[in-house]
Amino acid sequence: MGDFIHRRRLARILDQAAKRSEDWPQPEGGWIATMRRALGMSADQVAQRKGVSRNAVYQAERSEKEGAVSLKQMERLAEAMGGRFVYAIVPKEPVERLKYHQAAATARHLALDEPAFATWSSEDQEDWIDDKTAELLHDMPPSFWAYKPPKSEPSDI
Repeated sequence: MGDFIHRRRLARILDQAAKRSEDWPQPEGGWIATMRRALGMSADQVAQRKGVSRNAVYQAERSEKEGAVSLKQMERLAEAMGGRFVYAIVPKEPVERLKYHQAAATARHLALDEPAFATWSSEDQEDWIDDKTAELLHDMPPSFWAYKPPKSEPSDI
């Protein structure tokens, strides 16, 4: 299977996961404490099932809220409570839009190195940037991700 087709399939998976996760509420007390309380389990009971101290459970709950809990710890606590730990990185917007923003930012950066670019008409400049953006999206050269797009990238895809 070609690299392009493989990337498109992966993008669909990520886009679908992002869409599904939009509705997940983030519990104020963290996932560990929320699951434990929903089950009516004490920290002692979770600790017994996990083979650790009650303080270790409370520490994991604090660490989760601080963003310092390990993935392995989350997995083990979920298992101890009869759950499963789900971990994902999903795009903030569709993958194709992220790639478009990157290609456009790279094209604008490359325009700075184009001789006499500044002397061209604004229409010629826009055409060059549009063409370069399309070329970058198609070819995805190794330098594709070298330039970070500005935060307020227009979304005209």
